[in-house]
Amino acid sequence: MRTLSLDEIAPLLDGHVDIRRRPGSLQPLRLPVAELGFYDAFNRWVGSCAAGCRIRLTTTSRTLALSGAQRLMAEPVSDERRGAYDLFVDGALHARAWAEGGATIDLEAGRFVGDEAFYLPFEGLPAGSKTLELWLPQAATVSISALAVDDGAEVSAVPDPRPRILFHGSSISHCLEAEGASAGWPAVAAGLAGLSHQNLGWAGSCLLSGQAARIIRDARADAIVLKLGINVHPEGQLKERTFLDSAHAMISIIREKHVRTPIVIVSPIFSPGRETKALSDGLPLTRMRELLAQVVAARRAAGDPAIRYLDGLSLFGEADARLLPDDLHPNTEGYRLMGQRFHALALSGPDAVLGGGQAADGS
Repeated sequence: MRTLSLDEIAPLLDGHVDIRRRPGSLQPLRLPVAELGFYDAFNRWVGSCAAGCRIRLTTTSRTLALSGAQRLMAEPVSDERRGAYDLFVDGALHARAWAEGGATIDLEAGRFVGDEAFYLPFEGLPAGSKTLELWLPQAATVSISALAVDDGAEVSAVPDPRPRILFHGSSISHCLEAEGASAGWPAVAAGLAGLSHQNLGWAGSCLLSGQAARIIRDARADAIVLKLGINVHPEGQLKERTFLDSAHAMISIIREKHVRTPIVIVSPIFSPGRETKALSDGLPLTRMRELLAQVVAARRAAGDPAIRYLDGLSLFGEADARLLPDDLHPNTEGYRLMGQRFHALALSGPDAVLGGGQAADGS
């Protein structure tokens, strides 16, 4: 087999914000490498997880083998398994597989278990030229040291020509709990609409921040989805005035470059025990939904017709609570339903926020 050089691998990566280069490896990140020191340790971790990051290529090879270093978050509350790599062939899911090796990270204990080195082969791929898209696990950090193909196989980068929708949110957009790398609701919704997507869901770290807004402002995006609120509920991190100000400031920063890009503001989904209960004089989820609707109404009244509000309860409501194994995060079935519902409400029909051929404002 032939092993591609790191310089050959880098152009094949998609869905990332930046690439951290170390001797002998490449790591796709969802944060700017030069600004890693601007973030707390937990935000750096979740922003380094490979949610929505993909290796995309056209090749005649019938084998694809990936190796490197993997640090996978410990198993979720449910009996579903984390850390899958999903391989698509010509746009269709071909295989879901788990790497051999890799370390597990216990965030509460602050330690790693096992050897982080991993190996993942896919064999018996269809003959002839085809487009492969290998999705890296959303619940792991992945540093790529080697990508191997058959001797003599043709390999070339294949940019994704589809319009791109960018999602930012909490763990419920990061979708750590979903079994497959492509099973989170942003991926499901984008796939149903025939769109490319970028997942900037940061578990525990969607704080209506200027840092996140700057990344989104500078990203290529034909539509933007901001699912806001749940991560500022713990400890009452934002009061009513600061919540409103932070939401408006985030949108204003994004609008500096994405002047006409459609933006969907999504409020929190149903969450038992948080609906009407506020912590430390903060906001319950019911009030967050009202405030986010007010934010969108104010901006539309000020002359921004390209922003709309979507109530999170329309994606996942009280009737779906059985799909919350830990009373907070949906399982794979719950994420699938969210993706299907978001597609139906926002990405299909005459009022779809994004149709083919729209030009992006961002760089």
